[in-house]
Amino acid sequence: MKKENWKLIGYRVKKDIAELKWAIIAVIAYFALSGRFLGSVCPLVYMTGFPCPSCGLTRAGLAVLHLDFSRAWEMHPFIFLIGLWVLAAAYERYGKGRDGLSFHLKLAGGALIAGMVLFYIYRMYVYFPNCPPMTYYYDNLLYHIWELVKQ
Repeated sequence: MKKENWKLIGYRVKKDIAELKWAIIAVIAYFALSGRFLGSVCPLVYMTGFPCPSCGLTRAGLAVLHLDFSRAWEMHPFIFLIGLWVLAAAYERYGKGRDGLSFHLKLAGGALIAGMVLFYIYRMYVYFPNCPPMTYYYDNLLYHIWELVKQ
């Protein structure tokens, strides 16, 4: 790749980071603080105790970063499809220089979300409530409210 192309890609990345800096800071702060103060990084788990369709993705992503692909698959197999989708989106943005996603990539993203919801239903039916990440967490807000109401 030519040096000019790399400079253009670098410019786009810096521009995107500058435009999204507060969102990036908020996400980092959320992940850093929520586990410490709420006991979970997932707001649905914190509120209801029930896992959400993306439950296990953070742990799967960390497993991928540690090159533990079997553990990542066990936690949430969609991590690999999401990774491919993110790479395709990055290629469109930085490689092709597009400002928005193509129709096909948007369609693939919608199909990915629909697939995750269907997979969630399957996992809830087969694994809930005793097989991580499809575990019910009793230390949730609604459970504590219910316990107070019962007294």
